Amino acid sequence: MIINQIYSIDSCDDVELNIKRGSKLEFRLTYDDSKEIEAIICIIPGGAEDMNSYIYIDDYLTRNYKVAVININYHCIGNRPHLGSSFYLDDIDKFILDTSLKAINLKCINVYGINSYENLNNAFIRIDQEIQKLKLNQQLHQNYKLKTHVSFLPFKNEYQNFGIMQAMDILNAIFYIKENSPFKLMRGGVLERFCLEIHMVDI
Repeated sequence: MIINQIYSIDSCDDVELNIKRGSKLEFRLTYDDSKEIEAIICIIPGGAEDMNSYIYIDDYLTRNYKVAVININYHCIGNRPHLGSSFYLDDIDKFILDTSLKAINLKCINVYGINSYENLNNAFIRIDQEIQKLKLNQQLHQNYKLKTHVSFLPFKNEYQNFGIMQAMDILNAIFYIKENSPFKLMRGGVLERFCLEIHMVDI
């Protein structure tokens, strides 16, 4: 029978940036409990998707081969709106917006008071209205567009550190399954060999 099990485990803190991790590492393990497992395949989601986008691949591989599949929602995978992130202004974004507004003499918005998505949305609606008034009064060129910048606030209050935490999460998921294997193993110390031979393949 095909087993799909979701794990939520402690991973590691960000030693490089000296930041204590506040979120759990989540991954899915898929395997056929009637088979002796000959290999573990680790799928690393990409292309702005998470582990839920690959469930059919996990299922296909485990049905047709003697493999277990680990699919990982590594650190900061939720950095796109459809994966749970939200728009916000960080300090640099606020500086850019404030400077852009001052350049056209718009002082109706307290940029540094924007601290939620709702505030941000309302501020942009108000800015758009004020810019339209300036254009109607011929105080701005009709083709004028306000240049600004908005950031993504990743899901689970994580942050992007461009690879280190993600790589550690992948290894920690593999090592966790090595130590807590729920499936039948091929004879001959196969998991020990898994630790020595970790092959990375892009799909």
